[in-house]
Amino acid sequence: MAKLYFRYGAVGSAKTLNLLAVAHNYEQQGKRVVLIKPSLDDRFGAVTIRSRASLEREADLCVSEDSVIDIDRMKGIDCVLVDECQFLSEFVIHQLRRITVELNIPVICYGLRTNFMTRLFEGSKRLMELADSIEEVKTTCAFCNRKAVFNIKLRNGRACVSGDEIELGSEELYQPSCCQCYEERTARSNPMRLPAVELWLVRHGQTDANAAGVLSGWHNAQMTPVGIEQAKALRQKLAHVEFDSVYSSDLDRAVETARLACGEPERTPALREIFFGDYEGKRIEDVDQDWVRSLYQFNAFEAPGGESVEETTKRVTGFFESLKPGRHLVVCHGGVIRTISRHIGEDRFINNGAVLVVDWTHKRIISHID
Repeated sequence: MAKLYFRYGAVGSAKTLNLLAVAHNYEQQGKRVVLIKPSLDDRFGAVTIRSRASLEREADLCVSEDSVIDIDRMKGIDCVLVDECQFLSEFVIHQLRRITVELNIPVICYGLRTNFMTRLFEGSKRLMELADSIEEVKTTCAFCNRKAVFNIKLRNGRACVSGDEIELGSEELYQPSCCQCYEERTARSNPMRLPAVELWLVRHGQTDANAAGVLSGWHNAQMTPVGIEQAKALRQKLAHVEFDSVYSSDLDRAVETARLACGEPERTPALREIFFGDYEGKRIEDVDQDWVRSLYQFNAFEAPGGESVEETTKRVTGFFESLKPGRHLVVCHGGVIRTISRHIGEDRFINNGAVLVVDWTHKRIISHID
């Protein structure tokens, strides 16, 4: 018995080009093929099958959801090739299966596996259930170099997961995406989203105190030109990510970084740096060096008249525990971020302008962006 093939891939994976190449190869050998397409796909004309590379030919048969394929017409055919099979109904898929069984003719179907909401199309679902051979036509994500597995739908250049399942379009409407880029771009609308708190912890841009080696916990140090550029660079790094909220420490350096990177934040003193008490505003080389070593090691320490690590941890974690599930951009300080990383079992100190992404609900680090 001939096989029923389902060759699926994300948008832009050259599925139609592959189909046209297979048709050409059969015909070069003097064999006969029949090309089928769904009648609703009229992007390039009622009967035209066209690839993104602009190669095209006419379909021999266009089918709707209730079309009955004339089996007798298929006799003497060497192969049936189907384009955009995700749009076919179960009724039509069953007829394609019958062609392989009753006429011993191979049927090769090309199409998408899932829609822009990561759900199987009707035709794709039935093919996943019935096909003898399921093959992936691979392509890379439009936003990185990972393999694309999903299809992002664009609206005014931004990802969306609303609207009709079938909305015909090409590069201007859909892009191939890996899972990570899909999740980053769809945010609160992500159909795979778990009810978790995800924190994008940003360390503010470099300040004059950072550059001079001065302790500036609650002291309102000002950003240097380098720090301002670091904050501006964050805007591009974060432009593709959708956030449910933006928070910052109420200290100037954090607020200004948030403004330059994303927009006006909601400010809170709960996200302030560790308070260095009597050491505020002093050069690191001028204070007790045993205390400095303890600070660098981030062990139990407390500046005279200031906060301990334990107190800072309680203050910051208390704020994070109050957040609702969602993706939150949090612009704060190096000590705060290190406090959080140690709280979840790792020790991370990040540079000015860097980002640490944390799954707060499950207490794990997801990624680090410099």
